[in-house]
Amino acid sequence: MTLTRLAWLVTAGGRGAWGRLAGMAAGIAVGVALLLILCGTYDGLASRAERSTWTSPNHGVDAGRLTGPATVPPADDVLLVSVVEDTFAGRAITRLDVASSPGSTATVPGIGRPPAIGTYHASPALAALIDGRPADQLGARYGTRAGLIADTALAGPDSLVVVTGTAVADLDPSRSSVGFGGEPYGVWSVTGLRGTAFPSTAYRTVAIIGAIAILLPVLILVGVVTRLGAAERAGRLAALRLIGATPRRVADIAAVETGVTSFAGAVAGVALAWLLVPVAARVDVADGRFFPADLTAGPVTTVAVVLGVVVVATAVAWWRTARAGIGPLGGSRSRPEHRPSAVGVLPLLVGVTEMVAVTVLAVAGSPLPATDVLMILGFLLVALGLLTSGPVLTYWVAGWGAGRSRTAAGVIAMNWIRRHPRATFRSVSGLVAALFMVSVFAAAVTTVRDDRVFAPVGDRIPESTLVTDLGTRPGEAARASAEAARVAGTAGVTAAVIGSHHPEEGVVFTAGDAVRLGLTVPDGAGHVRVGSSWFEGGPLDVAATAAVDTTPAMLLVTTDGSTASIERARTAVLVSGLRLALPPTTPAERRVSGLQTWADRYATLAALGIVVATVISAVSLAVSTIAAILDRRRVLGLLRLTGMPVSAVRRVIVAEAALPLATVFALCVGLGFLVAWCVLAGLTQGRRSISWPDPSYYTALGTSLLLAAAAVTATFRTARTNTGLAATRFE
Repeated sequence: MTLTRLAWLVTAGGRGAWGRLAGMAAGIAVGVALLLILCGTYDGLASRAERSTWTSPNHGVDAGRLTGPATVPPADDVLLVSVVEDTFAGRAITRLDVASSPGSTATVPGIGRPPAIGTYHASPALAALIDGRPADQLGARYGTRAGLIADTALAGPDSLVVVTGTAVADLDPSRSSVGFGGEPYGVWSVTGLRGTAFPSTAYRTVAIIGAIAILLPVLILVGVVTRLGAAERAGRLAALRLIGATPRRVADIAAVETGVTSFAGAVAGVALAWLLVPVAARVDVADGRFFPADLTAGPVTTVAVVLGVVVVATAVAWWRTARAGIGPLGGSRSRPEHRPSAVGVLPLLVGVTEMVAVTVLAVAGSPLPATDVLMILGFLLVALGLLTSGPVLTYWVAGWGAGRSRTAAGVIAMNWIRRHPRATFRSVSGLVAALFMVSVFAAAVTTVRDDRVFAPVGDRIPESTLVTDLGTRPGEAARASAEAARVAGTAGVTAAVIGSHHPEEGVVFTAGDAVRLGLTVPDGAGHVRVGSSWFEGGPLDVAATAAVDTTPAMLLVTTDGSTASIERARTAVLVSGLRLALPPTTPAERRVSGLQTWADRYATLAALGIVVATVISAVSLAVSTIAAILDRRRVLGLLRLTGMPVSAVRRVIVAEAALPLATVFALCVGLGFLVAWCVLAGLTQGRRSISWPDPSYYTALGTSLLLAAAAVTATFRTARTNTGLAATRFE
């Protein structure tokens, strides 16, 4: 009889056998779909970053920052570029002012030839925003539209980017060197604009570690569903042994069955990934949604994932069946596992020691070469070390608890765990990995938390006020005042006042301007000093002072608070003749812009990682528990036959899931925080650290445990239906 025919006999067992195979295929399909989306996302993050960072001219080819004003047009192969931070209704707009020669041969990504003076190219999302608003609120800032920026130069469909053609004389190199969001201000000379896949080695390392963190629970899920198939088919393989099949032949049959099933599941996973990509692309990261192509794995990656899953699943099935020693009497007599060795704890100890050592040296100012590689290696050792040390710790705790149990369920559970520590821990390994990853993610995102202390709302600068830092030079006070008066005539503007620098700290306003701002002026004061912290959301500090320096330093524009009025005022300031050091922003926009970093973008992905890891772990636990019940249905059936109630069997199941989890729960949380600190502090040489997580972390932990409880509870029906008299009919 051929191998294929024998495999068919193994599976031809009615709805139960086909249901088992369908469950295997479904689990593999989910795992493959997640793997493909994960692979696509990692590549997509790199290409997405490359498409967005070309707007930072310091990344350009032959980039050089001008120290003085340009007076003549650049050469034909050179562009003069200035970044201007712009905002509309709380949404950041990336604006590049580009000056070029009339016969320029240089190109701009997504556009081609640079736009002519007075024209602009906008991203489709920004163009739609401009078309949907009156010109004096947004469109008038840029000139006449000459075209759209292609998707090949945009981070995503929501990107708000504009490139304007500007005269050389209008580029101001006196702007601050760095803007609120970290963008390079000033004027840059480049021969080409280009992006980078990641802003630094540190963030590339964080991306790799994040990918590994999501990959591990997915791989555990795939392994768990293949184990479900191995448990159910043991009896059928034993029948083949009874009619003369050799152990090698039985292992081959198990491999064929698993290979065909996993291939069907993998193909279904490819289709599922194709269906899920448009949904995943709608997830809004810090700088907008993804293009679906960013999340789509390439054909080579797809084939590699499918073949890898099929080959590994088939090989594992063959190896497990060969090692199981299935005889003519089947697997009715469970064999105890070999006692786990303390060597299993070694990878965890080595990983922790390495990460701590590398971090301490980096913080001390003596970083080791290839710190990023060492961090990735240490993370892998810690993650895998948790899984290899889990059976050892579970065995030790079960041995301690076996002699202290006072109930039948406790005695049975503890002794079973002592006999099968690896199988018991394997059932909760997905949840263990998820708890560790959730702790890593939750601790890591605290590095982008805004820990600044703000004054009570009533003492802050009004949120409807536009604050603009000026770069006006001495002797330009009259011109600046005239421009401020024109801004004050804008519809919805209640006041536009200019302040000058205080020699010590703060901004000086005339008494009349201070009153127009709504400030209380000390009696008899001709000028008042307002502390600098007020403009950043701090408490109000007003004191009488003398006018010392009349050079304009700041423009404050108060409005009636409506979005239309704020944007009209912003447009009026931007198109005025004022020399701006920083663009007009509201206090809220300043606070948010100060946190818009690459770390903040990864924080959103970390939150998604928490959700994915938690859900996958719950599914893995449910499947593992069902597999364990099917493995032991004869034993549990005999207990039922001797009079043990179903409730006691349920307590056994709960105890076997709870003990290994309780054993490593604190370890997972503690190691998650330690690893997060090591990665952040080690890669930044102590410039970043972590703090206590937000309440959402504890919510995530509680949700993980609730999902685990729900997963175990969902197996109670399986325990009742598979431990009845039918389980012992051949005894």
